[in-house]
Amino acid sequence: MISLYLVSFLISIHYALVAYINSSYLSNFLPNGKIGLLYTLAAALTILTIPYLPKILKKVGQFKVALFLLVTDLASILTLALVSSPIFAKTTTFPLSDGPALINNINSLTPWIPVIALSFFLIFQMSLVLNYILLDIYMEKFSKNSETGKNRGWFLTAINLAFVLSPFIVGRVITDTDDGFWKIYLLSGSFMLLSLVVFIGKLRSVKDVEHHTSPFLQTAKKVFSDKNILNIYSCNLLLAFFYSWMVIYTPIYLHSTIGFDWDQIGIIFGIMLLPFVLFQLPLGKIADKYIGEKEILTTGFVILAISTGLLTFITSKSIIVWSIALFMTRVGASAIEIMNDTYFFKKVRATDTDIIGFFRNAGPIAYVISPILASGLLYFIDYRYLFLILGIIMLLGIKFSLSIKDTL
Repeated sequence: MISLYLVSFLISIHYALVAYINSSYLSNFLPNGKIGLLYTLAAALTILTIPYLPKILKKVGQFKVALFLLVTDLASILTLALVSSPIFAKTTTFPLSDGPALINNINSLTPWIPVIALSFFLIFQMSLVLNYILLDIYMEKFSKNSETGKNRGWFLTAINLAFVLSPFIVGRVITDTDDGFWKIYLLSGSFMLLSLVVFIGKLRSVKDVEHHTSPFLQTAKKVFSDKNILNIYSCNLLLAFFYSWMVIYTPIYLHSTIGFDWDQIGIIFGIMLLPFVLFQLPLGKIADKYIGEKEILTTGFVILAISTGLLTFITSKSIIVWSIALFMTRVGASAIEIMNDTYFFKKVRATDTDIIGFFRNAGPIAYVISPILASGLLYFIDYRYLFLILGIIMLLGIKFSLSIKDTL
């Protein structure tokens, strides 16, 4: 289990380092209003891929598939680093150019650069989601139902510790006078390489489970026929919707509208993410032994909805004010996340690859829906009202959380 937690941490810090700069990085190639649509495309491609995963796992084997995905992820992130680095810009001749590109500004390079960057970003987003599904399968293989909350608590703590540490690193590397995106992507790649080494060394001998395979519609029928699974899936979808909306639009808002530099944003995000490290493990244990998941899940949605909606009315440029405000949104999100995972994985087994894949497609589906909705809303409303609308949407979670049957 420790090796699995370590791999999870390394994969997560690899992703966390770039999660909140991706939208700003992509603004070198796309207008801000269209960045969300690229996330939508990546999510749509992922949704189409997930139903085939159980069959591939059954035919090729768990280890080989996981290894392929990790290598693909590594190649993608290193490519993103390369195409935005000064060395690449200064030494490469492209087919459509008359000579070497002797400029540093990404926007001035040949059209090949945006095509490469955007294509490999799509591959990166897809492989990342599939990697987490594989981690879920490994986790479920080692977990007992009576300890699901505790094990998932440690698992999510390892993942979210990476997200707490990463903003401080990003803030140190990227400044307003130094476009250091390529440095962050390169650093991200080094963590993925480490995860690959640990995975090969420690997890290659883990035996495959017997993966259940079924057509997508049949899997959906399984989910919709079990009201508890359907309700917890709905909670998971809402949380994924919250994450996708906030990851895409919060950094741009804080940087472009409020006026924080990247070092300040790093501090804010580091504080914002602390609830995931502080609360998830104890909440998981409480759900295992004392009160079940329903009460904690409902409380989480109440906190999340109110705190997110209130962001609309904050006009202060104080780091402290924004840190506290965003911290409160993640108090709610952290409670929802650990309860979603605890409840769901008490209801399934490692062999239920098709249902696990369906549960994890909530993230890609959210990335399809939320950017389209937000992009449309921005034609009619001020940017800050996105938070109020998101808060109202999160109130729907209370209905679903109150509808599940507690495991205690």
